[in-house]
Amino acid sequence: MLDHVETILATVELPDHRDEDPIAGRERFYRQHVDGRRWLRVVVDFNDVPAWVVMATVQRNDPREPRR
Repeated sequence: MLDHVETILATVELPDHRDEDPIAGRERFYRQHVDGRRWLRVVVDFNDVPAWVVMATVQRNDPREPRR
């Protein structure tokens, strides 16, 4: 993750999509086409001060599409 800190922070600062996480106090931030085709998902926990990144991962599916 340390090799991608700039991309992770850019995703939180200017996401292409934003969504609530199932866990209260967390949000999901998404950046489209992070590697040309997949999405970067960054989960941030706002329950603590300062807020902190819980997870950053890539995913193939579009988070704006309804879940099945």
